[in-house]
Amino acid sequence: MTLGHAYWRQFVASTISNLGDGINAAAMPLLAISLTQDSRLIAGVALIISLPWFVLALPVGVVVDRYNRQTLMVATNAVRCILYVGLAITAATGILNIWLLYLLLLGVGICEVLFDSSAQAFLPAIVDADQLPKANGRMYMAETIANFFLGQPVGAVLFALAVGVPFGLDAASFAVAAVLVASIRVRPGALPTPTTDTPNKSFGDEIAASVRWLWRHRLLRTMAIMLGAANLGGTIGVSIFVQFALETLHVNEHWYGALLALMALGAVLGGLIGDRVVHRLGRSASLRVSFITFGLAAIGTGLSPNYWFVAVFAFIEAVATILWNVVSVSMRQQIIPSELFGRINSVYRWIGTGSAAIGALIGGQIAYYFDLRTPFVVGGVVILVAFAFGARLLSDQRIDAAVHATPAPPSMT
Repeated sequence: MTLGHAYWRQFVASTISNLGDGINAAAMPLLAISLTQDSRLIAGVALIISLPWFVLALPVGVVVDRYNRQTLMVATNAVRCILYVGLAITAATGILNIWLLYLLLLGVGICEVLFDSSAQAFLPAIVDADQLPKANGRMYMAETIANFFLGQPVGAVLFALAVGVPFGLDAASFAVAAVLVASIRVRPGALPTPTTDTPNKSFGDEIAASVRWLWRHRLLRTMAIMLGAANLGGTIGVSIFVQFALETLHVNEHWYGALLALMALGAVLGGLIGDRVVHRLGRSASLRVSFITFGLAAIGTGLSPNYWFVAVFAFIEAVATILWNVVSVSMRQQIIPSELFGRINSVYRWIGTGSAAIGALIGGQIAYYFDLRTPFVVGGVVILVAFAFGARLLSDQRIDAAVHATPAPPSMT
């Protein structure tokens, strides 16, 4: 069974915007370290980008269910285009400072919450349920190739040549993606009717009901908490990775981009084999192997004697990340009712992704007061502790029962 024209249009739009994201992901830390040498302020970039997930994920979930998801995706891409044009101009003219960078990135982070929440809720409207693991796997593979393997090495090189160019290209990628998403034709009735006509339910009521729904769903609650621990622990190290690479591993800007490209090889492999690995190992084993890999790879990175060891650990962690995403996102899309997906998924993402802001704050402090290796080791330990508490709850029996439950329990009513 083919994935359909609507999916492939979304696929191309996502790939193009992720190419811009990759260019930005390499150039942004280099831009930050050119503005300040303070580890706390460098980590602040990751904090500012992650903060909207912590603050806005819950109300955004209600917005996604109340309004047209396709329209939200187009609008947020358009706003991101404008913000990156401003970033490109201020960086190129020398007006930019670390505080103005924070302000622009706060706007970008808000748009990211809106777009990502809408996109995950939108995919089930253009792909059949039994095709979701395949569709997500292909999407993650393409996004990873564009983001890591192509975008990030190019971003590092372009930043060395001209500071504003990477961010201008990112702006262009969002403009093209907005046009492509707007052109997608969704089957009549595929998208749930937006719930703007519910005057008796306030935002607060819907958020509270969504929190209760997720909290009573033991499997999704466990996965959300584990993901939160993984993102907290991972961001403790990642928030200062550019400084670690340049000052501890002694790589230059060009080799920094190459290091990011090596990470992408693992993610590409994960995208290519993800659905087959899940079929062979089962969802439970895939989730457990992925999660313990996160912790061991973080510790290994912190203890690595040189660039090449870091590259190997990054490669392995990238495979695990894609594998976790293929399984967990497909499960949520199958378990959560479509008409409730936006708000319940937002609770999941709030718990699972909002913690990255806390990790960035902790990572900057540890690096400032200790050294640039310690954040990775501390983060890895946090992840392994979470694995020890949560892994036993990720059994195949619980997963199968949750996926095949009709309707997905517990009810919102």
